[in-house]
Amino acid sequence: MRCHSCRVLAVSPICAKCRRIYLTPSPKFRVLPCGLKAVTLFRYENIEPFLLTKHTPRGWLIYRIMARDAFKALSVLDLTGLFVIPVDDKPRWGYSHTAILAKELAKLGCRPLFGRLRAQKRVSYSGKPLSFRIKNPRDFIYRGDGNIDAVLVDDIVTTGLTLQEARQTLQKYGVRVKMAIALADVERER
Repeated sequence: MRCHSCRVLAVSPICAKCRRIYLTPSPKFRVLPCGLKAVTLFRYENIEPFLLTKHTPRGWLIYRIMARDAFKALSVLDLTGLFVIPVDDKPRWGYSHTAILAKELAKLGCRPLFGRLRAQKRVSYSGKPLSFRIKNPRDFIYRGDGNIDAVLVDDIVTTGLTLQEARQTLQKYGVRVKMAIALADVERER
């Protein structure tokens, strides 16, 4: 197979050289307007070609590699005993990219809750302005236990509205969201 980035022949969809160049995480904490702390591992611009594979057949391999490389940087956090809730892990192309992330976080001591937090509205926010995002919420529903401590996981944080809406939904059920974890941050440098 060929590396998704440099197209060199490789045994993995991302060659070792591209993994060193693009998938060396540099964690960043971002506080969303609602007060939720979000940890992001990469700048969106640095891994955009990999992120855009999420709804393709090859994407599950690429997301697994990104998650493995990224979440090594989180080993300093004590996530033991927390539940990890993937944001809208409804499978597409036979897998869910956020479920892949949750499964990798389980290696750090979290317990994944798959299929519990789902969006009732399928809205693509890609390239849309903030006003569109505000007018078109995902309208999440939660089908799980309350009175638990949890971490939310998603692939990209842009405005933070999705994570804020997910947290708000979970709080209605007594879920205490301690933090959010995402692969990439789209927030522009100021």
